[in-house]
Amino acid sequence: MTDMLDKLEENRLSILLAEIGAYLHDLGKARREFIEHYSKDRNSGWDTDKHNFSSVFPEELRSVLNEIKVSICGEEVSLMDFIEKHHPEKETNDRRKDCEIPPPVRLLYAGWNGYDGMDSGLDKGKVLSKDKVGQRRDYTFIATAFGYEFKRIELSKIEDLTKDLQEIVINALKQFKSDSDIIKLREVVEKSKGYYLDFLGETRRPANDVTLWDHSYSVATLVKCAVAKNIIDCSNASFDPLDFNWKVFSVNFDILGLLAKGVKLGDILGYWEYIKRVFKRIKEIVEVEYPIGNEIYRDTIGIFFLVPDIELEELKSLILKELENIEPEFMPQITIEEIIYSDSNYEFTCDNPEDYIPRDIKQNRRDIENRKKEELKNSLPTARKRAWQEIIYPTSFARFSYNKFANHNWENKEICSICRLRPMNENSDGCEHCLDRRKSRVQMWKKDPKNTIWLDEVSDHNDRVALIIGCFILDKWLDGSLIKTLAIRASNNVSPESKNPSPARIRRCWETTEKFIQSTIFEEILESWQWKPDIRRRRIQFKIEPNPDVPKGATCDIDVDGVRFSPVCIDRQNGIFLSTINLQILEKFGKTVKEVADSLNGKGIKIKCEGKIWENAKIVESQPAENKFQDYLPYVKIYDFPDQFMVLVPAHEALDIAERILDEYEIQFSKVRDRLPFHLGIIAFHRKTPLYVVMNAGKRLLEAFKRKTKTELAEVSSVREVEDENLGKGRELTIKAESYSSIPLKWRISYSTGDPDQEDFWHSYIRFDGDVSNRNLCFDYTGNGDYVVHLKEINENDKIKIEPSYFRLSYLENAVDRFRVDEDLKSLDYIYYLKKLWKEIEDKLKSKTWSISQIYAYWEEVRKRRKEYNEDTFKKFVKAALINILEIKPQNKEFNLFFQATMDSSLDLCLYWNFQVRKVKLKEGER
Repeated sequence: MTDMLDKLEENRLSILLAEIGAYLHDLGKARREFIEHYSKDRNSGWDTDKHNFSSVFPEELRSVLNEIKVSICGEEVSLMDFIEKHHPEKETNDRRKDCEIPPPVRLLYAGWNGYDGMDSGLDKGKVLSKDKVGQRRDYTFIATAFGYEFKRIELSKIEDLTKDLQEIVINALKQFKSDSDIIKLREVVEKSKGYYLDFLGETRRPANDVTLWDHSYSVATLVKCAVAKNIIDCSNASFDPLDFNWKVFSVNFDILGLLAKGVKLGDILGYWEYIKRVFKRIKEIVEVEYPIGNEIYRDTIGIFFLVPDIELEELKSLILKELENIEPEFMPQITIEEIIYSDSNYEFTCDNPEDYIPRDIKQNRRDIENRKKEELKNSLPTARKRAWQEIIYPTSFARFSYNKFANHNWENKEICSICRLRPMNENSDGCEHCLDRRKSRVQMWKKDPKNTIWLDEVSDHNDRVALIIGCFILDKWLDGSLIKTLAIRASNNVSPESKNPSPARIRRCWETTEKFIQSTIFEEILESWQWKPDIRRRRIQFKIEPNPDVPKGATCDIDVDGVRFSPVCIDRQNGIFLSTINLQILEKFGKTVKEVADSLNGKGIKIKCEGKIWENAKIVESQPAENKFQDYLPYVKIYDFPDQFMVLVPAHEALDIAERILDEYEIQFSKVRDRLPFHLGIIAFHRKTPLYVVMNAGKRLLEAFKRKTKTELAEVSSVREVEDENLGKGRELTIKAESYSSIPLKWRISYSTGDPDQEDFWHSYIRFDGDVSNRNLCFDYTGNGDYVVHLKEINENDKIKIEPSYFRLSYLENAVDRFRVDEDLKSLDYIYYLKKLWKEIEDKLKSKTWSISQIYAYWEEVRKRRKEYNEDTFKKFVKAALINILEIKPQNKEFNLFFQATMDSSLDLCLYWNFQVRKVKLKEGER
């Protein structure tokens, strides 16, 4: 091991204690008094109660914070010093001089251009005073990075939250005093995260988008990097925060390409588990074992860490070796992006504790700090771009050697159909390594059988499954350019100024989209979805005679009167199996789980185990499975990252689920939907389709979404005021963007906050193309004449700029269809459009206005004539067919709807999806 890694390991205690001290520096803000002080309708007597005063904490907490010391290159401070001395105010009513600040705390201290001031100064910018933008004490909200005030801070609950948080800290610190286990102590960061997320670093709008967690984690990361660099070479140690630069250290590989290798669902989920294991192991190495930095982001490109500007080749070699031990199939590329700004015109040395930093040097230091902040802000997007370029060619010999697989016995073997690297026996499903990975998923499933891993259970009653793909395009938010379209300073009589893209705020952007994916989509929408009918979430168990002797956790194939499925063995000795299929598919045996079980009892079946031929057998002792196996959730999460997700759902419900996701997107991202693209795709397929085909299609669609995302010019054709319980006050803009959408877009955009008495002057801006001389709430967000105008000052006929959000609905009839999945992308609004079309068709059928045969007659004629006629002739034909076949009069409101839907092929897509994919069997007059 190298000297650098040795020193990091030997001094782990000091580095992690300094990180924890920096993380706790604003612990005093997690209190009711902090909220009340900044409320514009109450004075809390804050003059004698600062959040850095030790007296605001209980004696037990004060005591243990003072007792735990941090020693860094000969300088020692207590954890309490990070809290008490990172501001100049003392409880004795005087102030600390710059040189009174202990050297390690100077890394935080704003007067030394420290990281607390660097981060919070960027967050707050020029936020107005609390009398203008302070929140009312009973209407204090935490906002997302995009202005959605989703969480109200209830004062009545704060004291309990504060007490619980302080108990977590006290217990962790007391345990550390007892066992000196610094790794266990560092867990206090994760344990307290949920509480930190419930408090704000700043309550005044619009800086109420950065929580105590965002700010504290960013500051702790910067301090950790500085301390780690000092520890490596104490002879050149510095405690001047401006003496440090950074690098972004990232471990990257083609995650989607790896997942797309899976033949069965167990393969894909197995690869995903390995990916999560890899990320976890890399975090352990970088953050704890050799504590040098912290994770700042992860996505399908890889995992990114902020680290000091030191030599990292030894760390790189160590991680590559570790990854090969976990999974040699990975082809990691480690990229290191430097963030360096050098300037020597800021140095100051304290000769005695009474010194202040001279004014001229302070100005030079501020200039350098601002340039460092700019470099820091640009670090992540620059690193992501470089990492993506590095992994374009994933099989380069520098990253991946096939020789590591040459030692296997290849005699009389085939190449594995899953990994395509190792040998497998003839007619096998895969090599031993891949099959073991697949089996490991079954072991995890047995611990939590409510979460299915069986594609047959996900499929709908038509044997159809859908892959839903969601994708945010975050690039311009991660580089800060679109954060500048938000205002930091605005009110009725104050001209708006652009918001600052601080590291904490950039982090908050992707944390917001991450929470939307993880919490809203997976926890709120999918977990609570009303899956119907009840039988589709049930399982049966049965014995097979003679006992096929299938290993526990393995599956076999059985054929029951022509219906095939693959039950899993849960008891090898007795030959007991559990169904792994949507029982709707067995509806010919019964309508309830008991009826199906009873009908199968004594049934003769065909059975085929791995490597064998079909044989005769019989089902006996068939019955509903134990309760622990019932009520499974019929969807499977493939992966979730801050910018995108994939999930398998029943095809029959897929469009309804997409509509529900869109509903939530329109609520939570209302104020920035013109600048934050969100793409959705649905790829349906038969459950027997090889999953690598589906995953390849999904990857192609994601690439198309990213490729197609660009700024489009649009026109506002109408504006009207609206108000509802989800958005509050807002405006509905009807937008024409013909280069992007053949239908007008109807966007409801909020200009409300959580407080009914306060409008939002800071987030509801739209990029404007035109003269702004007659607009008041507007500002140039780039300094180059690029203006945004507040929603309330957008008028009819205005030209605006938008970032389109796309939608794709498709069905893979065969493997070749995956090469066309990136064609014919629609606007995201087409989800509502298709639902509206189908609702009109349903109503026509239920009222007997139309018959099924009429619809099919029109559909077939249109399909045929579209190929034969030119555009003008086809238009005339469609109008005539609507009158003659569907009997819609031109003056009826639905005439234009069905004419437009026919012309842009939306009607064809709607009918195909509902009649041929979902196989809706709706009879005329049925209600």
